[in-house]
Amino acid sequence: MILDLDVGNSRIKWRVGETGGQPVASGSVPAVDDLFTQPLAQFDIQRARIACVRGSELLAGLENSLEARWKLVPEVARVSRHCQGVSVAYADLNRLGVDRWLAMLAAYRTASGPVVVVDCGTALTVDLVAAHGDHLGGYIVPGLRLGTLALTGNTAIRLAAQPDWGLDPGQSTEEAIYHGSLMMLVSLIEAVIRRERTGLFRSAAPVVLLTGGDAGLIKRFVDAARLEVRVVPDLVLDGLALALP
Repeated sequence: MILDLDVGNSRIKWRVGETGGQPVASGSVPAVDDLFTQPLAQFDIQRARIACVRGSELLAGLENSLEARWKLVPEVARVSRHCQGVSVAYADLNRLGVDRWLAMLAAYRTASGPVVVVDCGTALTVDLVAAHGDHLGGYIVPGLRLGTLALTGNTAIRLAAQPDWGLDPGQSTEEAIYHGSLMMLVSLIEAVIRRERTGLFRSAAPVVLLTGGDAGLIKRFVDAARLEVRVVPDLVLDGLALALP
């Protein structure tokens, strides 16, 4: 069995499957220690692939745990200039998050052409890949919940546990914060689509692929002007299999 791990800023997504086969199990946990009780304890893991955007100390601890549990040395994804038809735009590859890179690899393969990749996680990232595979650059802004916390962290405002998301003008301070945070992200995505349809993507309309924890929510509100918009939950894990086949 192969274990794939996407170690993000707020959670760790995992997936277990055979080489080239369909996943047999997947899920997410908040911390490394939670991986090695249930549900992974039932699997005989023979190979592990890791995408990690957290610090080297956490990665080292994860590597030690995998070695102790299954006597294996995990493979850690690193950004490369050219891979699976995608060429990175950054001059310094160390400045591009491995999660964004892996999502682009999987998105380009999925779209079979130009694609706008939107990762709706702790941060919301937007990356553009042209028809010939060139990464055109991207945008990074606070994600939906991080944006609301930035507004209320040092105030007496208490937000509801179950937000009422929408784009209409808010009828209370709390509603205005929720709707404003959502409007900001939706507007960014729509602006990128409008701008690039008359610029870099003139020759072929891109597919818009959303991934990350808030992808389903944000997709409900995006007006992509007749472009194909899809949610692909595990783009980073899909990219691991392409970067480390």
